[in-house]
Amino acid sequence: MRRDIPEVNSIKKDLRKVDIRFALAFPSGYQVAMSCYGFHTLYAMLNARPDVACERVINSGNQPPYSLESRQQLRDFDVVGFSLQFETDYTNVLRMISNAGIPIRSIDRKANHPLIVAGGPCVSENPEPLSEYIDLFVVGDAEPVLDDLLDTYLEGNLSRQNLETLSELPGIYVPRYSEEPVKRVWCKSLEEAYRPTMQVIPQVEEDSPFMPVFGKSLLLEISRGCEWGCRFCLIGFTGRPMRNLNMKTALSTIEEGVERSGVKKVTLIAPSLSGYRDLVDLCWSIVNSGLEISVSSLRVDCISDELLEALAKGGQRTATLAPEAGTDRLRTVLNKGFSDDEIFSAAEAIQHKLQNLKMYFILGLPTETSADLEGIVDLASHIGSLGFPSRGVRLSINPFVPKPHTPFMWEAQPSIEYIRKSTNLISSKLKGNPRISVEEFDPRWGAIEALLSLGGADVGKAIELSSLYGGSLGAWRRALNETRISVKDIVNRERDPEAFYPWDKVDVGVSKTFLLRERENAYKEIITPSCSIKCSKCGLNCN
Repeated sequence: MRRDIPEVNSIKKDLRKVDIRFALAFPSGYQVAMSCYGFHTLYAMLNARPDVACERVINSGNQPPYSLESRQQLRDFDVVGFSLQFETDYTNVLRMISNAGIPIRSIDRKANHPLIVAGGPCVSENPEPLSEYIDLFVVGDAEPVLDDLLDTYLEGNLSRQNLETLSELPGIYVPRYSEEPVKRVWCKSLEEAYRPTMQVIPQVEEDSPFMPVFGKSLLLEISRGCEWGCRFCLIGFTGRPMRNLNMKTALSTIEEGVERSGVKKVTLIAPSLSGYRDLVDLCWSIVNSGLEISVSSLRVDCISDELLEALAKGGQRTATLAPEAGTDRLRTVLNKGFSDDEIFSAAEAIQHKLQNLKMYFILGLPTETSADLEGIVDLASHIGSLGFPSRGVRLSINPFVPKPHTPFMWEAQPSIEYIRKSTNLISSKLKGNPRISVEEFDPRWGAIEALLSLGGADVGKAIELSSLYGGSLGAWRRALNETRISVKDIVNRERDPEAFYPWDKVDVGVSKTFLLRERENAYKEIITPSCSIKCSKCGLNCN
């Protein structure tokens, strides 16, 4: 990790004058880290405490990791907290720990070693693959538990002997001591959630590899959780319920954040923007104040001329839709009840107001047939004929990955050969269309992602060896051969709904009865309405 990236709003405290030195570690590159709203939020939350100094540590490859603020070695902090956003970053987690000179396994660490903590969506999904390497996991949102965690650790004199006491806190999973499933903790309201307004902004050129994905922008979370329950989607079940930020609060946060962060752009963060009822008004308020705007993926049913006009005025040039499947039938299986005609209409509106369109599709979904694959080709071809510029329609093709705590967690992931053949079919049929480009995801990485999503503690040894060997696909192949772990036996088979699985160590609040009912509805091609329309009795009791 380079040391000379100019930034505004980074916080440097005197490490000698605080009680806890906290390293906020991100197991990927600087650009990804600084595009992550949760990373900004934790950095601000931790530094808001006068007794804590939080410094950022970014993955540095094979070099000993150090903090950006003071170049402090990772091993010299009291607590190291990893933000786990992507399963395939697990090898980087172990490499960072090892390169810091910290024993890689939790059981081998002594009193002089930092406490290794992890949180993020991957923890709520399934912490078990890293359970022998991480001392303590935070299951769910950080806000309800972070202060209690730090206070309890301080009361125990920063001792690793205090892990058993820490395991008694809500939302805390300590593999060595937690016996019952740990219940996810979550903010009851986004009004209570922390909103960082003084965000770190790198002062680099637009084409710099260190420029965040959204550019020099204030990130604002306007919604957490999702109401729609797409049956393949992790956040739709581990992030329930959906909680929206009041528009008045959003605007006051933007006003303060733009001034304190010195930016002229706002990026709205939400799993599903369509669930934010004041979205159009909020976007117009932002652009009418002279700011640029950026939003993530949009649902087909929230596309309107009024919204697109606001986005265009705010400088957005590309809209993203996620049809996921090529036919009405398969989208119904997924609980995404959009017709081809509705998608065409949304794409046509986007073509009139913006310049480009990106669409996400998943291959190998349950009940998928050749007609569904042909449907992707037909859908893309029709949209490509609407008048978009050359390569103005981008398709992102990804393999289906069964995710814990979803109705499809019992399904098999199709073979690498099937995904590759299906991808080639779509790419070859769209190759001659100058308006369409196809981005392919290597299905071998899809298999690794599924292994890390569904595997248990025994998969940890393969992560450890792959990390040692460099983390590439070749490294994974060697590690899996040496550990005799069969990917096919774990991911390419259906799972028994009555069995106990590694991810059952955490309780996200959604009942197995509900998930089985949703799986049955998928095969019967029945749509389950949004939570905001009718409570689906998922087990969360959020009302």
